Amino acid sequence: MKTFEYELIRMEPVSSDIDTVQTILNEKGSEGFRFIVVQKLWTQDDYGQPIQRNFLVLEKTDEDDL
Repeated sequence: MKTFEYELIRMEPVSSDIDTVQTILNEKGSEGFRFIVVQKLWTQDDYGQPIQRNFLVLEKTDEDDL
């Protein structure tokens, strides 16, 4: 049976340049995660106001024997 684990990583508007994203993907890739998509999701800013932010969506697959 396959189980899937997902991780959402919030991308900061200014500091998430290509080098930062590459570093994150390399670190998470060594843990078995793979890149799925960049998704825009609703969240809150520092003042509790709703805003949309970009998130990296990563997936990890585990296969268990039955």
